[in-house]
Amino acid sequence: MAICYIGGMKKDRYESFKNNIKQIGKKAWKLTEVIARNKKDAVIALICVALVTVAVISIVRIVYLHSVEIKQEQEIQALQEEYTSGSGDTASMPDESELVKKTDGDLETEPEDDPNAWYHDIDVDFAGLKEQNEDIVGWIYFEDEESISYPLLYSGDDYYLWRNYLKEEETAGSIYIDGNNNPDLSDAHTLIYGHNMRNLSMFGNLKFYKTEEDYFENHRHFQLITETGAYRYEIFAYKDVSTLTGGIYTTWKYVDDDFKDFVENTICQGSYVDADIDVDDETHIVTLSTCSYDSDVRFTVSAVRVDEHEWNP
Repeated sequence: MAICYIGGMKKDRYESFKNNIKQIGKKAWKLTEVIARNKKDAVIALICVALVTVAVISIVRIVYLHSVEIKQEQEIQALQEEYTSGSGDTASMPDESELVKKTDGDLETEPEDDPNAWYHDIDVDFAGLKEQNEDIVGWIYFEDEESISYPLLYSGDDYYLWRNYLKEEETAGSIYIDGNNNPDLSDAHTLIYGHNMRNLSMFGNLKFYKTEEDYFENHRHFQLITETGAYRYEIFAYKDVSTLTGGIYTTWKYVDDDFKDFVENTICQGSYVDADIDVDDETHIVTLSTCSYDSDVRFTVSAVRVDEHEWNP
C-alpha cells in the first residue's frame, strides 16, 4: 500500500521534490562557484592593492630620501664655500685673519714644482667651524677627488653615524673618527667612517677604487687637516671586509712588532692592489671605512702618512 501510495498520486510530488532538490543543488553549486570566484577575485584585488600601496610608499620614501640627500649636499656645499678656500680661489677667500695660516701668514700659491705645495690646496677656517660644533676636529680632502671634502667629527662613539655636523638627525650622517682613536691623528692606526651614499656624497666615491680601471693610480692622495697641521696620506690598500669587529677594525696607539704584523697580514692581506709600504716607528696609517650593498660587507681604503706640515703660530 505504501509503495502504491508513493507510486500513485504522491509519485509526481516525489519526482518534483527530487527535481527541486537537484535545482537547489545546482543553484547552490553555482552560488558556491560565484562565491569562490568572488573570493579569489577579492584575494587578487587585495594583493594588488597591497602591492600598489607598497610601491607608492617606496616611491614616496625614495623621493623623500633623494630630497634629503640633495638638501644635505647643498648644506655641505654651503659649508665648504663658507669655511674652506682653495689657494687659487682668491675671489671667495675670507679675510686672512679668519683663516688658518699655512706659511708665515703668506697665502700665496707655491710654485707647481714645489713638493710642499700640496698643503696649499685648501684652507680651513676652524674658528668658524668650532662655532658651529665643537666636535669638528678636522677636515678630510681628496686632492684628485674634490667631491670628498668634509668636516671631520669626533665624539668618542658612533654619535655621528646618523647625524650631520650640526648634530641633527640625517640619513647621510657625517665623516667621523673612531671613538677608540685620538682625534689629533697621533695614533699608529686611525679609523674613519662615512656612508656610501647613492648620490656619491660622503664616501660614495670610494667604491670606484674597485670598480673603475686606473682610478687608484689617479686618486692616490688625500689630506687630513686639523687646527695644528695638515697631513698627507698615500693609499696603498683597499678591500672588502666582512665584519666591523676585530681584524682591520683594530686601533693602534703606537708602532711595535705586532703592529707591523697587523699591517702586513691584516691590512695588506686580501687587498685588491699590491702596493709597497715600509713600516717604521713614525708610521701613521688611516683606514677609511664605508658600507657596501651587502649588509654584511664593508669596503675599506688604507693609506699611510707621507708628509705633514704644521701651521705657524
